[in-house]
Amino acid sequence: MKHIKLTISAIMLLNLSSIAQINLIGARSNPGAGRIDVVKWQALDQSSVTIHPTTLQGYVFGSSVFDAYNSNYYLNGIGTSASGLFSFNSITNEQNISTFSGFSSITEIDMSTGKIYTLSSPVSDYINVNEYDINTGEATLIGQIFEPGILGIIADATGFDSNNGILYYAGYDTLPSMCLYGIQVREPVFTYTKTTLIPTAPGNNISGVNYDNVKNTIYAMNAEYSAMGNYEGNKVVEINKSTGEIITLGSLTGFEAFLGGSSSFDQYTGSLLLVGFDANFSQQMIVFNTNDNTYITGFVPGSVSEIVCDNNSFAMETYITTSVNEIDAISISVFPNPATTKITISTTSAGSGNILVSLFDINGKMALQDRFARNNENTLDVSELPKGVYFLKAETQEGIANKKIVIR
Repeated sequence: MKHIKLTISAIMLLNLSSIAQINLIGARSNPGAGRIDVVKWQALDQSSVTIHPTTLQGYVFGSSVFDAYNSNYYLNGIGTSASGLFSFNSITNEQNISTFSGFSSITEIDMSTGKIYTLSSPVSDYINVNEYDINTGEATLIGQIFEPGILGIIADATGFDSNNGILYYAGYDTLPSMCLYGIQVREPVFTYTKTTLIPTAPGNNISGVNYDNVKNTIYAMNAEYSAMGNYEGNKVVEINKSTGEIITLGSLTGFEAFLGGSSSFDQYTGSLLLVGFDANFSQQMIVFNTNDNTYITGFVPGSVSEIVCDNNSFAMETYITTSVNEIDAISISVFPNPATTKITISTTSAGSGNILVSLFDINGKMALQDRFARNNENTLDVSELPKGVYFLKAETQEGIANKKIVIR
């Protein structure tokens, strides 16, 4: 029995070590000082908490968002001398308030460009799609969605596909049916798609929408209600962008309620994070692993809301620091991705010699390595590897190519 207890303890420590790589930022009221503090910590790790006082006295609910391109945490802030777009840099801890007033609780940021996109409904029947360039201070109305009869838009129901420049919004249309809007924000001509969502119960309430830019998947929270309007529980779901199917991944049992505006997503680990209230109305951080649809719970700083995940490292590696020379030197394709038991690596590159292929986990530890011949399809067995995100590195005398791999 003692051996079993030691083994379980070791597994728990390993899980906490992996989760501790998730960097989070939030805000909370400091009544004694009459101000708002910014809080930084690593998921479930109480010892990692740092507090950063601000000049804010308040903020608009649900207005937090993280700019992974510039490492800025944004809030629609209310201060003693100035109000507007409050920014806190997670690297330097520097703070600033700009005069930008178009920020709202329906805001997303393109982590590949740093541009801010906001939905608003200044008049009934219309949803405005706005773009804001924080570097130039230029705000632009890029398009409108006409939905006769709508009286507003839903907060905490947006996600952004930074690979393709698509802002996703889950909201109601004029019928009213719950729909998924896919808004192409980079196109010169404003276009969008609308897909009716297929309910899983007589009443569905979609919130906590987040976009996984590794697996190109939309995740969300789905509160289900009976035909009599009785609450039946909250579930983590995947939304099929093409069909509108709502796919249940797991039920969050033991929680009476959830903190609004607390959902975020870690791109490296594929974890959906949010704060729940248990039967004693105590706060707990929930870390839901979308690779195996399991979750663990634990510490969250008291009274913290407006929680975001710091995905700056992911944005730097994926969108900002990619070397054109390295990509041109070797052309590789990897499929399937996501994979389950094996991946096939196809290479077409000039030159002689073999290609050294290495697979690393999210902590930089080498998981597999093999040497392949050029201009062939070669198979790498990944069936024994834990589920998660990996980085494939292909090396030749001419250069290096990198790919992100997901193993389910």
